[in-house]
Amino acid sequence: MKRVLITGASGLLGRAVIKKFQSEPEKWNVYGTAFKRATQSLHKLDLTDEKEVFKTVSKFKPDVIIHCAAERRPDIVENNEEASYKLNVEATIALCKAAVESSSWLLYISTDYVFDGTSPPYNVTDAPNPLNKYGLSKLQGEKAVQNISSDFAILRVPILYGQVEFLEESAVTILLKSILNSGVTSHSSHYERRYPTHCDDLASLIMLISEKKCFQQEKISGVFHWSGNDNMTKYDMMTAMADIFSLDMSHIVADDKSNPSTKRPYNAHLSSERLENLGINVDKTPFRNGIKDVLCPFVSS
Repeated sequence: MKRVLITGASGLLGRAVIKKFQSEPEKWNVYGTAFKRATQSLHKLDLTDEKEVFKTVSKFKPDVIIHCAAERRPDIVENNEEASYKLNVEATIALCKAAVESSSWLLYISTDYVFDGTSPPYNVTDAPNPLNKYGLSKLQGEKAVQNISSDFAILRVPILYGQVEFLEESAVTILLKSILNSGVTSHSSHYERRYPTHCDDLASLIMLISEKKCFQQEKISGVFHWSGNDNMTKYDMMTAMADIFSLDMSHIVADDKSNPSTKRPYNAHLSSERLENLGINVDKTPFRNGIKDVLCPFVSS
């Protein structure tokens, strides 16, 4: 049995990852950490407290660390750069150092926002060029991971959705709120191309990567990309939601111009070629299927 420590285990991706690892108890001893949303089943850990990070890692001695925790809301990072840097960069540095000390392998979850979106699809060898502070902070986290250990791995992924506890938990599911608020005209981006990816699919991939590393002793290091297949704007996503649930979209206005406040890449499609060449891949849930299941609890019948 191997030990896996998952940071951000109370978040959207973290919950999917911990659930997936817990589904195979004969293989994995699972230790999930959280901070503001810590529960009885999750261990409270302030990742910005370096002493606590070292104490937690040295006590559990994980074989694998899946670093999901991050401030991943671009507008929040843009307006609160210092606090975001502490979590996205400084906490990552502390966790990586603790991982080295405990001989743990670490997988760092990053983002397609490290690219400017002008020349898709992006391979792992393409040079990053983030347009906003969120993308920059995640790129700085990547560099810290690589500088501390060449054995660690980085997995870049696009916009995520899944079994949310509240609609605001995902930049995808929150779109339903504007659709349901039919009395108010709302603008939705019909400019940036996105690739919404289901957290359950990503969690399956993360466990498969970890199994390759731990049980098959394969060398898994450096940068990897993985993405859903559906190429959509946020307006496209809203149109799909409205169609699935027979909701009115007449108050939603498609905006075909880029966001003037926080810049976002036009099309940062990630090529999954490197993972596929290693025989690492999972089925990708079509957006319409996935979003119907996710949003059903929030739409009145």
